[in-house]
Amino acid sequence: MDLGPRFIPPLPPGSPWAGFALPDIKHCEDNLAGWIAAPSNTVSNLAYIVVAFWLWKKLKEGDPSTLRAFIPVTVFVGLTSFLFHASFTFVFQFFDYLGMFFYVLLLLVLNLRRLGWVTGDWKPAYFAGVAASVGAILLFRRFALPVQWLIVIQAAAVLLAEGVLWFRSQGRDYGHLWAGLALMTAAEVFWLLDYRRILCDPGDHFFQAHAAWHVISALSFVSVFHFYRKKLVR
Repeated sequence: MDLGPRFIPPLPPGSPWAGFALPDIKHCEDNLAGWIAAPSNTVSNLAYIVVAFWLWKKLKEGDPSTLRAFIPVTVFVGLTSFLFHASFTFVFQFFDYLGMFFYVLLLLVLNLRRLGWVTGDWKPAYFAGVAASVGAILLFRRFALPVQWLIVIQAAAVLLAEGVLWFRSQGRDYGHLWAGLALMTAAEVFWLLDYRRILCDPGDHFFQAHAAWHVISALSFVSVFHFYRKKLVR
């Protein structure tokens, strides 16, 4: 019987991941006893790897390092989420959150550079944000607060900075961003359908709403990449 996303059941007997600290959220799919605890939610993360390969093929000579950073960041998002859902452990959930921060903070630093608030080498500001996020994860874990709110706050900062840039440019060349936001919104709907147990069959290891979140959000990376290419490469 599923008791909701904040009820954290132990892993099944015989799981190779038993003994590790458990995460702070449970998605709909039942955990199995093998090396891959949640097959649908795990395998769906390969969508990020496919997207990263496609973005790599689309890179051109002269593309800035900030744009090239999309490829390793996308791979990291997919790999860490794969390991989290395969293991159902806090150690890999930590890295799963870290992957999300890597992506959202990349967008934030890109926007701050476009605003002129980050100049020169962008990496110190980026990794300072990552380090602060790591500390925030541990702090939220200590006080049993949902880490997802940190991602919401960072995403809001990205959108706020983009709003300023939108007014400056009078909304020119924003088609790819609107498409990316539409895809991410659709992905978020599936995340909530899983979280609220509205679209939920725990025993279905082929399709899960949370797996749909992985695939659709990965597709949004493509649109966002093309948006920033237009804005960064003139």
